[in-house]
Amino acid sequence: MGPVRLGSTPSSPTKNMLKEEITNPNTSTEIKRDHLKDLFEEIGLDVEKINPNIMRKLRLLNEKTETFKDEERSLQVARSLFEYYKNRLADIRFTDQEQRVILIGTMFADIGKTGPKDATPEQEEIILDIYGVENIPDPNSITLLEFVSKYFPADAEKRLSSIETINKVRSNMTMREFYNLHSEWTFQIISGDGVPPEAIAAAAAHHMIEGINPEEIVGKGGRFTRFFGENVFFDRAEKLVIILDKYDGFRRRGKKGHKEAIALIRKKIKENPNFLNDREFEELLSNLDAMISENEQT
Repeated sequence: MGPVRLGSTPSSPTKNMLKEEITNPNTSTEIKRDHLKDLFEEIGLDVEKINPNIMRKLRLLNEKTETFKDEERSLQVARSLFEYYKNRLADIRFTDQEQRVILIGTMFADIGKTGPKDATPEQEEIILDIYGVENIPDPNSITLLEFVSKYFPADAEKRLSSIETINKVRSNMTMREFYNLHSEWTFQIISGDGVPPEAIAAAAAHHMIEGINPEEIVGKGGRFTRFFGENVFFDRAEKLVIILDKYDGFRRRGKKGHKEAIALIRKKIKENPNFLNDREFEELLSNLDAMISENEQT
């Protein structure tokens, strides 16, 4: 499939690098602590302007889970897609602002997996441990109580007692309900603390196709209900952040092949009636498919 049209670029990785990242998503290089600063500089973020608590939480996320490595892979795929549009679809290439929203939004999307902004160190540790357990059989039926009792039997009661003091956390909630809280926590953590406002909505709304809309930041017609700088609408940039997150999840955690991952994302988008015939989603997904298929064949 060739480029699909339905409606200064950061440096991209070489074709071989991209192919390795995409075809072998389960092999990743350990991120060194100072590499976080390098990533920030690469996408134009000044570490000194970011609240130190945000940096601390990102480091925790990197040390305790695979999540930040997932996000770094997604950043590489995003840069390659920017280049693909620039070379093949120049009239609808991603603007500098869109690229910035996508890269920064992707980097911060899962920082909420460290717990809410005011979580204690103990609560952060417990929540990170929970997110560190991947691919549980049925998150829609197992409760938080059952999950913690199964995976952390030695001190399950203590762990539950600690995190149940967090707003909205209940021992009888399903694990799906628990997982869904991290988008709201992401929004809390990165709002007003040095992260460019244009990218905050992209990070917080990265589960919109599942209907997760933290603090109802996306309103009627996709217009944001809060001030996010020059970013006024939930549109192509935010949708690509969602696609990149889903793609990496299906490839690494789900161990799916490329074509199956694309099909699963398309199915998931169409399950939400608000996005059933969304042309932006379809254009992005089709062109991501074409770009990756081309790289896998060379």
